[in-house]
Amino acid sequence: MNTAVRYKSNKEDQMAIVNTAFMKIIDSIEQFKVGSNYFSWAKRIVSNTVIDDFRKNKKYKDLFNADIDETADPFTGDFTPEAYKEMEVEEVQQILDQLPPATKITFNLFAIDGYSYKEIAEELNIGYETVKWHVKEARKRLKIILSDNSELLRH
Repeated sequence: MNTAVRYKSNKEDQMAIVNTAFMKIIDSIEQFKVGSNYFSWAKRIVSNTVIDDFRKNKKYKDLFNADIDETADPFTGDFTPEAYKEMEVEEVQQILDQLPPATKITFNLFAIDGYSYKEIAEELNIGYETVKWHVKEARKRLKIILSDNSELLRH
């Protein structure tokens, strides 16, 4: 459920992802290798279910066609992940929910799930430079959100 919550802000969408993922887990349980980590295997199925859902949802496709600076470096700026260290998971999720859907899924795959730009581009069927742009855009927006909501960081 936590993986679905990171990608979807609507409870019904979260439950749909979880239900679909559980059906995939049940259908492919014979592919699970005894002795390997079950939770990692199941989490990967949930992540892939989110990606599949995102691909099917064509209304978000246009979000990936934004004006993109192909030469932009997503690591410029001084966004610091340390800002999250003192925050509760729910607070972080509320902040991530403020990102546009395409940027949110790209950032989650990169920063939280550890996908490379290339893997994200392949999974979402978008360009490598588009992935870099979304990560850069997420960092830029998160920096603004965090500075505007600095009281969240003073717990």
